[in-house]
Amino acid sequence: MPKSPTFLHRVRKATSPSEWLIRWLNLPRFEGSPTASGLILLQIDGLSLIQLQRALEQKRMPFLRRLLRRGRLHLYPHYSGLPATTPACQGALFYGVTTAVPAFSFRAHGELVRMYQPEAAGAVEALLASHGHTPLLAGGSAYTSNFTGGAAEPHFCPAALGWGKPLRGAPSWVLALFVLLHLPSFARLAVLLVVELGLAVADFLCGVIQGQDFFKELKFIPSRVGISILLRELSVIGASLDIARGLPAVHLNFLGYDEQAHRRGPESLFAHWALKGIDAAIARIWRTASRCRRRRYQVIIYSDHGQEQVTPYFKRYGCHLDQAIAELLAELGLPNQLQADTGRGVQTWRIRWFGGRFIQRLFPVWNENETEDDRQPMLAALGPVGHLYLGHPLDPRLRARIAQELVNRVQVPLVLTRTGENVHAWTTAGVFLLPDQAAELFGADHPFLAHLGEDWVKLCHHPNAGDFVLVGWRRGVSPLSFAIENGAHAGAGPNETSAFALLPSELSRPIANSQYLTTLELRALALRFLGYV
Repeated sequence: MPKSPTFLHRVRKATSPSEWLIRWLNLPRFEGSPTASGLILLQIDGLSLIQLQRALEQKRMPFLRRLLRRGRLHLYPHYSGLPATTPACQGALFYGVTTAVPAFSFRAHGELVRMYQPEAAGAVEALLASHGHTPLLAGGSAYTSNFTGGAAEPHFCPAALGWGKPLRGAPSWVLALFVLLHLPSFARLAVLLVVELGLAVADFLCGVIQGQDFFKELKFIPSRVGISILLRELSVIGASLDIARGLPAVHLNFLGYDEQAHRRGPESLFAHWALKGIDAAIARIWRTASRCRRRRYQVIIYSDHGQEQVTPYFKRYGCHLDQAIAELLAELGLPNQLQADTGRGVQTWRIRWFGGRFIQRLFPVWNENETEDDRQPMLAALGPVGHLYLGHPLDPRLRARIAQELVNRVQVPLVLTRTGENVHAWTTAGVFLLPDQAAELFGADHPFLAHLGEDWVKLCHHPNAGDFVLVGWRRGVSPLSFAIENGAHAGAGPNETSAFALLPSELSRPIANSQYLTTLELRALALRFLGYV
């Protein structure tokens, strides 16, 4: 039970910049019992359990290291589910619906969509909400998340580009005072921007020397600085204000590590450098929560998935996946004018969440205005899981031949096709049946083997899944991505499916029936703490 406010606490509240802003902006605040539960969820996007452990051992995350050593937090392995992507994980955590999407890019309503786009994310979230489950963030706020989770105040999300309420539309004098009252935070932000800009330029030069595309590397400089520093620091300032107001749930997604890992790989120094700033940001939010007198907050720190070190398909085989598939379709006498979303990595797209016309023009969505015909074959392969849509029914013999040729000629490591309630898995070693033969495909020692078979079947039966699901990894094969990237996730690799959850003692419990948490179990813990169940 919290202590009664002391004189020092009353003085601190009276002189708090956050309290002044709450009054000036006439923001809603919680004035109920200070023993009421509140939850802060901090997501470190794309950080696998093994990379977290490596960062802790190398003292790159000193604050989290101290919390773990003092028993304030307890570390649990967390299975990401399939596909191992942020939208799928947040769909399960926020709405209790697994396999919310079949991949990050897929066909919906006759066109190829990507989950960074506001229209696509909004349509999927509306479908998730229609299931009638309690939205985890109801009445709260969300920062840089793919979905809002029912939050009343989303910020920097596909559904709410830029600042959301209450700062959007605030008078200029209030915004000026907002900066002035948070001057130490903005001074820190300015210093960090300069440091990160210098590192980004150095990284740009290294990339060019190593033969990377000059203009892509140049474009990554503002994206890296904007996502790793500016977006993170603005979100921390906003989340701190929300905590001071006593919102019931606050969710903040740290994007910096995932963005760098896609570009340079999950083990790279540049990706791990982002963890230092994330650790410091978590420390500031933790201290703000501990000082809050409006609610009794608990903090959960988790990741949605990990990443695998991958080789791009183009680098391994000298052509993009869509080119190889178009040639195969032509030889089989099938339509081969392929509408494709492949070959381009996901880097730089999340910077569009800042909003503003200039940012949207500088970082346009590829083929945003192209008219697509769903009767044409389509390929969505923006990572290590792709979906091939042929646009017309296939007899079983032709389907089997195409699957075998995709494996043998196009050299896709694993091709999945629906067969009634089951799924056939095509490889160079033969044809397997899922869910029964998951061990033969992914290894008996896979940490999440108990879930993989059923999860692949569910993914392949998703309404937006392709006629053929193309997978860049199976046991005995070096991980492959169909996009231009060095780190990737979506499939069943041990690293990309291996996330983590850091739980406070009040929320910790022995894990039943397994050695790890699923996302639905993590959701159940959060709902129970908030009193929703």
